[in-house]
Amino acid sequence: MEQFTFERLENLVGDKMSMSLDDGTSVDVEITGVTRTGTHSNVWESFALYLNSGGLNRAVEQGTYLFGHESLGETALFVSPNSEKELEVIISRKVTQP
Repeated sequence: MEQFTFERLENLVGDKMSMSLDDGTSVDVEITGVTRTGTHSNVWESFALYLNSGGLNRAVEQGTYLFGHESLGETALFVSPNSEKELEVIISRKVTQP
């Protein structure tokens, strides 16, 4: 999960990630955007990740799914659908101070 940072994901807009579905199949979704959220600060890293799931031809239910990308590895992310074709993932974590 630590690999999924705002900066890394912002550089990957347009790339595909694999998404494992509940039925055991895997599909590709496209990273379409990354935006900071209102809680982002020097204490909290907080951002929204937007994914295009249009290739599925069906809506995805809210829930936790396994995502993978060759440069990020794999992690489980909680997804909320914004529409039949757009998924949103909110990532919010406390920034560790050295």
